[in-house]
Amino acid sequence: MNGLWHACYRNVKILNNKSKKSFDAPLIVNLANDCFTTVPPFSYNTYNCEGRDDYFLIYVTDGIFSTKINDTVYNLKKGAVVMFPPKFKYHYWGEPPSKYLCAHFTGSHAEKFLTDLGFSLEPFALENEFSPKIKALFDKLIEKYMTTAPFLQYSLACLLEEILLTIATDRVKSSGYRTFKKSIKYIHENFAQKIQIPELAKMESLSNSRYITLFSKEMGKSPSEYILTLRLERARELLLTTDMEISSVGVASGYKDQYFFSKIFKKYTGMSPSEFRKNHK
Repeated sequence: MNGLWHACYRNVKILNNKSKKSFDAPLIVNLANDCFTTVPPFSYNTYNCEGRDDYFLIYVTDGIFSTKINDTVYNLKKGAVVMFPPKFKYHYWGEPPSKYLCAHFTGSHAEKFLTDLGFSLEPFALENEFSPKIKALFDKLIEKYMTTAPFLQYSLACLLEEILLTIATDRVKSSGYRTFKKSIKYIHENFAQKIQIPELAKMESLSNSRYITLFSKEMGKSPSEYILTLRLERARELLLTTDMEISSVGVASGYKDQYFFSKIFKKYTGMSPSEFRKNHK
């Protein structure tokens, strides 16, 4: 990588890929540093097709940070957060002047800690307002990392926890503005197909549990209930406006099994599909 780095890797086992994970402590900071581009023509362009053996957290503090995740290119501004989990390939680049702060970490409780805070365990990029608090915590983490202070491992873990907690808290505070545009668009276009909650959560860069919680709060019903509502609306429409067979109506509404379709339809409307068509047509 071209550009300037202000640290060296502390956990050599992780760096040399000799250990897939470290479980020596709940949370372990392997590296904390800042990276910035200098005057042209220097820039940074990093591609790792195999990914790392630890988590890679990035906080953009200046310029434009570009990355490619699942064939989608993100051009992120100051305040953005990017996470690459272990063993996921990553590609990112930036032109001067741009800067980001980062931390590499692992630990026996790293995965649970991230999911408890609502983070997806898939690669994600979040566009947020710049937070002086998060930058100050990162600066403190990087400064502390370069020392040999007593109980350094625990001090670094506490700082990293606070960084992640602050990012998660800011997301919750701004969740009232979340529109779930990507996942709702996908639901409306594919409700007649099998839809998995993890797919939807990944679109919004959230863990499954956090996605369900925030979606339910925002939409007034869970994702599964929302999908069910669309399917029943579609079924009612087809029963009233077409002469399609009941089984075909079920398939077009997302239910390949006619018996199950009739059972669900009656449970929520009080009538079987044939009774509904007869009484309302």
